Amino acid sequence: MNPPNETNVRWDSLPEELWDYILQRIEEDHFESISLTCKLFLSITDRLRTTLTISNNAVAVSVLRRCRNIKRINLHPRFRDDLVSLIHDISTSGLPIETLDLSKQMRFPSQGLLKVRETLGKTLKTLICQNIRSFSDEDLVVISESFPALEELDISTFRYVERHYHCRSFRVTHVTDAGIKALASNLARLRKINVSGFHAISEASLSALQSNCVDLSEVHMLNCRMIFKNGIASVAQRPSLVFTDARALKRLHICHSILSDNDLLSIAELSLPLREFRVPYCSGFSLTGLGPLLQAHPSLTHLDLKGCEFLTDESMVLLAQNLCKLTHIVLSDSRLTEFTFMCLVKCCPLLVELQMINTDLGTCKDLCFRFMKSSPIRSLNVTCNNNFNDETLIQISYVCPELRTVDLSHSRGVSERGLIQLGLNCPHIRSLDVSYCGKVTGLGLVGFRKLVTLRAMNSGIGDEGLAMAVQGCGGRLRAVNLEFTKVTEYGVIVMVTGYPRLKEIKVRGKKLNRVLECEGWRQRQKYSSFIRFGGDSSGLLKRTTK
Repeated sequence: MNPPNETNVRWDSLPEELWDYILQRIEEDHFESISLTCKLFLSITDRLRTTLTISNNAVAVSVLRRCRNIKRINLHPRFRDDLVSLIHDISTSGLPIETLDLSKQMRFPSQGLLKVRETLGKTLKTLICQNIRSFSDEDLVVISESFPALEELDISTFRYVERHYHCRSFRVTHVTDAGIKALASNLARLRKINVSGFHAISEASLSALQSNCVDLSEVHMLNCRMIFKNGIASVAQRPSLVFTDARALKRLHICHSILSDNDLLSIAELSLPLREFRVPYCSGFSLTGLGPLLQAHPSLTHLDLKGCEFLTDESMVLLAQNLCKLTHIVLSDSRLTEFTFMCLVKCCPLLVELQMINTDLGTCKDLCFRFMKSSPIRSLNVTCNNNFNDETLIQISYVCPELRTVDLSHSRGVSERGLIQLGLNCPHIRSLDVSYCGKVTGLGLVGFRKLVTLRAMNSGIGDEGLAMAVQGCGGRLRAVNLEFTKVTEYGVIVMVTGYPRLKEIKVRGKKLNRVLECEGWRQRQKYSSFIRFGGDSSGLLKRTTK
């Protein structure tokens, strides 16, 4: 008896509720291409869209009318239309906007915000104004008066403060304690605030925030030099200045500041339940202050000592004894060697991420890691180490078999020999960066079976090495960067046809043009459904597999 014929169901005959259910599980980033398929999908995606990025006013008006569930609006960094007019359109749209991102604009739209208190001011909970070129205390007053229900505010800046502009109509101003006090007096519901990068605010701002914002739970003040003018001890000894209950503080991040040993000893005496301690590029302290602090916090999981010039292999032996719970550590821009690496492997059984950028890795020739206990490290960043070579890489691969992400860029001593052993000893690697490694000509015929992302810009890889990689890798590769390499159109074709899951290849623009013109590529068009070029000096070849 023949089986009954299967009925072919057309996609457009499916009920709208089913498509609604399906599209709800797709990221909003894909809505734009999906909405071009048909009017039904356009209607559904408009209804499901909650985030909108605006590049010009003309597009904004039409989209705001169609998409009635928008809750977050982001301004594109290159938005140069009338910002006041846009704010008016948003406020009169009737949408329940909860988050507004105005980052990287030339000026803060104070005039436009003064008129939206009764509309946008009632719903907005988060305002992001990062890197706005002209920002002052007067703008903070406008914010406090326009958005009384605001819960999160980010006005951090790292690019434009204290720069001089020759344009007469353009003037950079600063945020001071007076502006923070005015802000705090009107925003009783404020929970989080980021004022990083403003050097004129002091401890008085912390006091004002604590006194007026009873729900305040998070304050970011990176690169605020006046905060620590009299030493962090003055803040640490008065925890009420930082949080309502600062004795529950778990994360402490201070960068580019001068800290004394007494400052660190004061923090140690508070017995805070610290889990993260980050002091990148801080100076003024030594092992005398750092040692007791780490000893007082044996439960630290994240430690960042980037740029600590006093660190030596001998000092790390002492510090590592108190880091048994550590999972992430940054020791970049120091003179530490693989002796420190070996010490961390022994003393930190939970370590999963290690950064040792611009160090002296590779200078100890006599150390052997082969018979050491394996480390659970999954992410390793050892870029810009002039002495790093194949021998060092092989030694590390012996004790880190669980590696998933490896960054070896700018390691001129690494070659194909070291990478072959890395692939054999660490079979789970998914992301590999060998950019600017001139001696790297390939990945070998074995290993890297699970590689997903390969960055090899300005490396020594050519067609032959690429062909070997196609044979050796497991076919999971999705993104490859081959800019400024010796790879020709033949190598690109081999790569495209050899990896059915490949989504993105970056090569030089002229090279891509030759690929598209050759007969071999045209014969393989069945593998590709989308091709796009991007950039002036480089081309980006993308595709989605069928």
